[in-house]
Amino acid sequence: AISMSEKGPAEIHNDKCVECGACVYHCPFGAVLDKAYILDVIDMIKKSENNSKYKVYAMVAPATEGQFGKDITMESWRQAVKKVGFEDLIEAGLGGDMTTCSEAEEWLEAYRNGEKKTTSCCPGFVNMIRKHYPDLADLISTTVSPMCAVSRMIKAKDPDAVTVFVGPCVAKKSEVADQKIEGNADYALNYNEILAIMKAKD
Repeated sequence: AISMSEKGPAEIHNDKCVECGACVYHCPFGAVLDKAYILDVIDMIKKSENNSKYKVYAMVAPATEGQFGKDITMESWRQAVKKVGFEDLIEAGLGGDMTTCSEAEEWLEAYRNGEKKTTSCCPGFVNMIRKHYPDLADLISTTVSPMCAVSRMIKAKDPDAVTVFVGPCVAKKSEVADQKIEGNADYALNYNEILAIMKAKD
């Protein structure tokens, strides 16, 4: 989805881009950036500190525990995000279980009808199907992603909750920004962003 002329800067072709984030990680100059929600999240945490109506929940990817050394656990993450100002931490892996159950039922029904289904878990994959293989779009599972499933669970218990996904996946930001799925995460942060917030709060 990127081309570069001999004299001009690189150009991203949005009609081809699936928002997977590969360009962000591979650009040697740091010239390509993903959507940043860090200021929005900080603003919501500040609002929650001044207004008990707002509660901001962190939903962290399963990869979170293994990213920062053997002494860092989900419980240490929970303590850290609560000190930063989040109400609580919920593991997005729970959403993986919910999504698996729902997709399994959907796939079984498709199998019985002689049809096939693809997963809906990865927004980069969903974007790829819709943009590059539109004739297969009807085969995408209608089950929401694990991130969305956890967000909906939190919002069912607390309708005023603000949900923030934290993980390594840039494509999750496109799911938040572009797909407009009811009850989905309000914001998504990558690890650099959540660590910046933690460092700012010492």
